[in-house]
Amino acid sequence: MSFVSPKPGKEKALMGTMRSFAKALEGMPGLLETFVLSEECGKNLVGVSMWRDRTAFEAAMERVHPPPPSEPLEQMRATPPTIREFESV
Repeated sequence: MSFVSPKPGKEKALMGTMRSFAKALEGMPGLLETFVLSEECGKNLVGVSMWRDRTAFEAAMERVHPPPPSEPLEQMRATPPTIREFESV
């Protein structure tokens, strides 16, 4: 999961960049599902990708080539993203 806070007025642009990344993951072996979520207030966005296992995730991260963002990420994000990994128990 990737948590990111967009700068005011950049919510839609950052959502688009996150959706482009999710689209670039489509068809990768082991990918189960992707989501781009927004808090009700739009203050934070969350990118979620679910994988069959860690090996599939790591292989995909080495091979994924998303399109470049519409503008530099630093101009869209209020803070760098926070990445958190979870495992099924």
